Amino acid sequence: MKLKTLILHFLISVFFLHPSFCRGTEIPAHSTSTKIEQIFKQSDYDNDLLPPEYRYPPLFVSSWPQDFNDIKSPQQRHKFFLMILLPLALDINRSLSQERQVIIYLDHKRRTDSLDSSDKQIIEDLSAKYDFFTRLPPPLRYESQLKELLLRVDSIPPSIFLAAAAINTNWGEAKFLAPSNNLYRELLWYTDEGLKPQDETQDNSYRIKIYPSLHASMQDYALKLNSSVNYTEFREARANLRYRNQYLDGRFLAPYLIFDSALPNYAGLLDYTITFYRLNELDKYAKISNSADISTTASKTVTKN
Repeated sequence: MKLKTLILHFLISVFFLHPSFCRGTEIPAHSTSTKIEQIFKQSDYDNDLLPPEYRYPPLFVSSWPQDFNDIKSPQQRHKFFLMILLPLALDINRSLSQERQVIIYLDHKRRTDSLDSSDKQIIEDLSAKYDFFTRLPPPLRYESQLKELLLRVDSIPPSIFLAAAAINTNWGEAKFLAPSNNLYRELLWYTDEGLKPQDETQDNSYRIKIYPSLHASMQDYALKLNSSVNYTEFREARANLRYRNQYLDGRFLAPYLIFDSALPNYAGLLDYTITFYRLNELDKYAKISNSADISTTASKTVTKN
């Protein structure tokens, strides 16, 4: 096997087949808002929107703080909400970008060389992950799969990650958020698994899905947008931005998320939230630091407390 193929397969196994692989500091579950704020400050992360050249520290809050609603100021709650979620969004997009580069490489290899059995298995695994099925035989099969994967495997604008979570959880104040880590109110139907809704409805046919972490919730949301048939137009509009060499603008893509919520004028709410909080600036500039030890001091604070 060629060296490049070996390297490719190593990257796949490390970054994609093991989504829990952490390239930063994970702030443990059940950390209080005070502890999290201390960690942010010690890592010089004390603003929600920072200059374009700023690199956001890889500080990943594992679970939603139980005492979040004790923060009195709405403005402070909103700021803290964005600060918690932004590094997670950027990290997921970094993984998606790496995964996309693998697909681009395989598509180039298909055109200029030949795919080996390991390459084909990677394509099959990614097609299964992103819910794409075709009955075409090889070699047309791999051409079709890679073409569709290039549509499906791409970044989600950070503004959409943040605005959608804000709307679905009432800026982190929803009762279901802390016990479920469910940022987007994803539901399970006709099952006893999950969290039973409170003060919502007498309908007993659904439960709120419970996630092991905030990262898992956001990752599941990204997978939904990148795979479900309901978001085909969203993915096509995103590909159009790519084709025109424009940044992935959450405001531009918001109208294509009308099926994402039963709330009236949901796309309008997304657009308003992105605009009012200037989240589209994050779509243009936001990057996460590659340093995994940026918060060594902060990690000691967590252990100490």
